[in-house]
Amino acid sequence: MILHGASISPFVRKIMLALTYKGMTYDLQPLNPYLEKELAQKRHPMGKVPVLEHNGHSIMDSTVIAHYLDDICPVPPLYPGTAEHRAQIRWLEEYADTRLTSLVSGVLFYQKIMRGKMLNKSVDEDAIDQCMHHHLPKVLQYLEEQIPEQGYITDHFSMAEISLWSILRNGWMAGLRLAPHYPKLHAYITAIEQEPWIANLISEEDHELSSFYCEPMILNDNDL
Repeated sequence: MILHGASISPFVRKIMLALTYKGMTYDLQPLNPYLEKELAQKRHPMGKVPVLEHNGHSIMDSTVIAHYLDDICPVPPLYPGTAEHRAQIRWLEEYADTRLTSLVSGVLFYQKIMRGKMLNKSVDEDAIDQCMHHHLPKVLQYLEEQIPEQGYITDHFSMAEISLWSILRNGWMAGLRLAPHYPKLHAYITAIEQEPWIANLISEEDHELSSFYCEPMILNDNDL
């Protein structure tokens, strides 16, 4: 089983965690769609990552891959519980992959780390300001309202935890801090990071990427 992508991508990280959670072995073949556009187009018709190769087939899109993994290896499930539970998990995964990603990865991470640190290019401070003070607080407040007082979204660890953490991890790298304005979300993310296999990934990322991390950005009370 081969996973193509850059581990710094939240979508690739999402599948790395899903594979680890299931105890499935894989080889990560580095592929950065920003720097290797031609090769990425050969792997994926839209030039995106991740792409999973398994038994001679290419499976694309992180959510499609996650469901594929549940199909071929049902235990432990990424979408556990009742139909209502699975619907909630799928919705939070979708919200994380779309609205949350568009702000955290598409603005903060892209501007501050990809452009500002890795590519040494100019940063759009206006875009960062609009994200931090106008758009992102509403999204984080919505998530704050969806998170239970204790534990995970359902009775078991799921793709909701993997998806939300994977993207908010990119935000943390870019300087986003959830405390003190989003205490439930902060506690939820902190609990996820206590899982040993996630803590191991954090340690690996810190070793490789810490020089690119940004100073913390604190939201003001009037942004909420």
